[in-house]
Amino acid sequence: MTNSTAATSVEVRLATEEDHQWLYELHEQAHKALVERAYGPWKQDQQRAFFASLVSDHDVFIFSDGDRRVGTVYLGERDGDVWLELVEILPELQRRGYGTLALRWVVERASKQGTGTLLQVHRVNADAHRLYLSEGFSPAGETETHHLLRKSVQS
Repeated sequence: MTNSTAATSVEVRLATEEDHQWLYELHEQAHKALVERAYGPWKQDQQRAFFASLVSDHDVFIFSDGDRRVGTVYLGERDGDVWLELVEILPELQRRGYGTLALRWVVERASKQGTGTLLQVHRVNADAHRLYLSEGFSPAGETETHHLLRKSVQS
C-alpha cells in the first residue's frame, strides 16, 4: 500500500526476520526515555526479552519513505478489534506526520476488516495521548499506568 501526503509517499510492508535488529534499535530509540520516565533504568536484557515476545506475538509492519525505513506498528487482536500495541517512529522523524499516517493506516485497515481499533497509551506519553484523541479515539478504560482508547469502525 502507498499513502501520499504533501511531503511523503510511504510504503508499508510486513517485517521479516532480517528487519529484527533494526526494529530493536528503533524500539530502543523510540521508547528508552519513556521507559526510564515511567519505570526506571532501561535494562537491556529485560528489554530484549520484551521485544522478542512483542515481535512473536504481533504482526509487525514497517513504513518506508523512499529507501528509508521510518517507523513501524505492532498489531494484534483484542476483544474483536484490531489491537495497536505500538507505533514507533524514528525520533529524528517524529512530529513530521509519520505517526499520524501510521495511525490512520491502522484505522483504515481495521475498518476494512469491519472492526474498530483499540490501543493503550502510557500516562506519561501526553503527546501521543493528544494525537489519539485528535484522531477520534475515545476513552475506553484505564489502568494504573495507561489510558485505553478505542475508535469505532469507520463508515
